[in-house]
Amino acid sequence: MTKFMKKFVKEESGAAIVEYGLALLVVASIAVGAFSFLGSETANNVAAACNALNAQNNCAPTN
Repeated sequence: MTKFMKKFVKEESGAAIVEYGLALLVVASIAVGAFSFLGSETANNVAAACNALNAQNNCAPTN
């Protein structure tokens, strides 16, 4: 185990792992924001289409 720790400290792969983790965090944040925005826009578009068809049932998006 000590050999592994010494090798890990000498190598700089730990810094690369942190960089990849930060990059993944940024991409995940952007994806969550995009899905949230697109989800609400899609619900609004479906409700507008439903209302345009003069549907008899409730056209409001359910949350």
